[in-house]
Amino acid sequence: MLAAPVCLAACAAPPPPAPAPKPAAPADLVDGEYRGTSTRFQADSRSCPRPGLVTLIIWDNKFQYHWNREIWLDAVVGPDDLVTGQGPGISMQGRRTGNRIEGDVTDGTCGFHFTVTKRGS
Repeated sequence: MLAAPVCLAACAAPPPPAPAPKPAAPADLVDGEYRGTSTRFQADSRSCPRPGLVTLIIWDNKFQYHWNREIWLDAVVGPDDLVTGQGPGISMQGRRTGNRIEGDVTDGTCGFHFTVTKRGS
């Protein structure tokens, strides 16, 4: 009687190594320079600031919005991508979507809508 070689599990090839985990996607950083324009949606006074070019420098999710020569609003982009800001009698509300931020700024007499896009994106 011939002995059959017994080589079941011990002779099987080792399983291939598990694929390396994929690196985590880079965080969607808010910080950076954003440029765009503003348009007026309300002007109940001749003293309303003029619409025009808008530049926002966001650092640590915070920035300032230039309302007029003397007034800057402090604003923040929250973890939910909502943009909020305040100044003396002025409020800002908006939203960040990817590399774009849109919002409205008003003091009840004058109002602007702004749209900015992140540079270098």
